[in-house]
Formats: sequence, structure tokens, C-alpha cells
Amino acid sequence: MKLALHWRIFIGLILGAILGYVFSLNNLDGSDSNPAIGYLKLDHITWMGDLFLRLLKMIVIPVIVCSLVTGVGHLPMKSLGKIGLLTLLTFKGQMLFAAFVGLFFVNLIKPGQYIDLHAILGKGTGEDIHFITEQSHSISEILLSMIPSNIFNSLSSGSLIQVIVFSIFLAVALVSVKNGDRILAYFKIALDAILTMTHWIMGLAPFGVFALITKTVAIGGITAITKYGMFMLTVVVALMTMLLVIGSIVVHFFTNFTPFQFFGKMREVMLTAFSTSSSAATIPVTLETMEKEFGVPNRLASFVIPLGATMNMNGAAIYEAIVTLFVAQAWLPEPLSLSKQIFVVFMVLLATFGTPGIPHGSLVTIAVVFQAVGLPLEAIGVILSIDRILDMTRTMVNVSFDSISCLILDKYSGIEDEVIDTDKILSVEHD
Repeated sequence: MKLALHWRIFIGLILGAILGYVFSLNNLDGSDSNPAIGYLKLDHITWMGDLFLRLLKMIVIPVIVCSLVTGVGHLPMKSLGKIGLLTLLTFKGQMLFAAFVGLFFVNLIKPGQYIDLHAILGKGTGEDIHFITEQSHSISEILLSMIPSNIFNSLSSGSLIQVIVFSIFLAVALVSVKNGDRILAYFKIALDAILTMTHWIMGLAPFGVFALITKTVAIGGITAITKYGMFMLTVVVALMTMLLVIGSIVVHFFTNFTPFQFFGKMREVMLTAFSTSSSAATIPVTLETMEKEFGVPNRLASFVIPLGATMNMNGAAIYEAIVTLFVAQAWLPEPLSLSKQIFVVFMVLLATFGTPGIPHGSLVTIAVVFQAVGLPLEAIGVILSIDRILDMTRTMVNVSFDSISCLILDKYSGIEDEVIDTDKILSVEHD
């Protein structure tokens, strides 16, 4: 009997972790980017992970464009503003709660008391971060960064928020012009073709996951865990509480599914998000799961999921709140007051609005919060050394809550599925 894909991905993950640990024994200080076991070098394996990621990234932009144009184009125009507002409120309400979850656990565990940040930064760690974070970004700059000056440049550079803005405008315009439904039909056909490509690519997922996890554990994984163990524990406990406890409660009370049904159907999506550390690369898998496994209307899922990949970052909200308080505990002589901690939460929410359109967005987001609280930017260098491992977990949380948001909106928005008869629409054109 052929194993289901999620089981094959899980086996690849476990085998990759074991092999990565063996590699790490020859790379205890985490300094070697290509450790070896005899004649077997790490890069003899990692190419499979790079290939898998590249194939996923290859279809991200086409999926976003085709799904958003198809989804928005078939939404009732009178309901578009209502759905957009509900989506935004759902996203930001979840992120606000997530940031407070991070705040709770960082105050409970106090990971900052276990390291001497002054001694670490005294050795120059993080000095190369200034060139990324030294510029401040006003609200007007953030808004302008969301509007593409050249859509072809945005498509080629992979600027997701700019592509999303253009796709929404294009969909509304197609609905407004004569015979626009014919173009929408072609976008629907293109979306079906791209999702078929997703099936093919996911057949390689077990090998890609195996290679990606091997690399992650082999390079600095063990060293980072021992050195920053309490900080990593705090982040993982907060993320898992948000996902398994809060997520289950939200699913039970605000969707049409039970937590067991939700997590059972989300296995492939969560494993893909965990192994790739990319919400964007997971969009095709998430979109297909929402439609095929949960029965969410295509036009709703195609609107919510791409937006969620750039605007709904619950894992990131938890992580950035914990990072800021962690550095404050390790650096400042006195702990931050409750009012300043609440200020940190709202700074995290505001800063995340600008991350998609700005290069090195996550660093800029953390830097904005650091500057507001008076923390050293050099501490970002410390965070970077362990970011990859934690990024896998928080991406899984981000993607899971994108899906939860989609199910909430499916229940309360009143949008029903619409069968798009592309043959009938296109036959009119040929007549």
C-alpha cells in the first residue's frame, strides 16, 4: 500500500533530522557551511532541498495573480468592501492576541536572564546589521512601497504585496468592462493548470523536506539550541500554545469543523510550511487544501489565502514580541514596565504593515520596535544566528492561522461557491 504524502513528508523530516545531527557532530561550532561524513558532504544532499524550494517559488507569483484575479473577479462587488473589512479585522485581531501570548510567556520564563548580552555584543556581534536597519520608514513610504511603479519589475522581483495590489485592481477592472468575464475564464483555466503543477511538485516534497531539515540541523542547530535554549523554549512554547490551544478553541467555536478535523486535513500544509519556512511558497498547497479538503469556495479562498501570506502573521507577532522582551531582559538594568510592554505589542502590529514591501522586512520590523524601546540594533545579529530554526515553527503557525481565518470567513461572510463554466463563457467568444 502506498503511503499517503503527509506520512512520506514526515518520514523525510525525521530522517533529515537524524542525518543532520550526524553531520553536526563534525560541525560542533556551527562554523562550517559544508560539513562532511567521510566522502559524503552536506551539499551532496542540500541540492534536493534547493530544487524543491525553487520549484515551489516558481509557481508562487502565478498562483497569487491567477487566484486573486479569479477570486476577486467572482466576488459580488457589493460585498467586496465588507469581506475586505472582515478579513482585515480577523487578521489583526488574531495578531493582537498572538502578541499578548508572546508577552505572557516571555514574562513567565524570562529567557533574557540566562545570557550575558553585554558580553556577546562587546565582541562585535551584529555590527553588520546597521546598513539594513539604519533607515527609518514613514507611513507614506510604507504605503508607497505597496504600489508598484512597474508591475513587471514587481513580478520579476517577487514583491508579493505589490503583486497583490495590482491583481485586486485588475480583477475589479475586468468585472467593470465589457466581456471581462472571458478574460476571467482564462485566469481560471490558468489557475487549474498551476494547481496541477502543484500536485507534481509535491510529489518531490519528501526528498525536499529531507534535504532542508538535514541542512538546518547540520549547520549550527545543536550549538544554537545549547547556547540559546531558554529563549528558543520560550518561543516554541508560545507558538505551540497559540497553534494547539488557541487555534483549537477558535476552530471549535468559529468554524464548521472540529480541531481534530482541522489538524487532520492540514497535515500536508503544516509540514510544507515547517520545512520550507515560507508562507508564500506554501500558498499553492494551502489554497488547494482549502478548496478540496474543507470545501471553501474558490473565490473566497483565492482572496483570503494570498492576503494572509503577507498580512496575517500570528507566528511573527509572537516571535517579535518575545525577541524584544528577551533583548530588553538581557540588556536593560530594569525590566520594562507593563505600559511599555503593551506599547511593544502595538509597535509590532504597526510595523508588520510595512514588512512585505521593504527589503529585509523582518529585520526592519524588529529594528523599528527596538528603536522605539531603546534597545541596541546589534542584538539583531544574535537573533539571526538562531532565526532559521525558529522560523520553521512560526511559519507553520502563520500558515495555519491563514487557513483558520479562511474558515471563519467562509462561515460568516455568506459567500457561496460559484461554478464557473469556462466552456460556456469561452464558447460565446468563438461564436
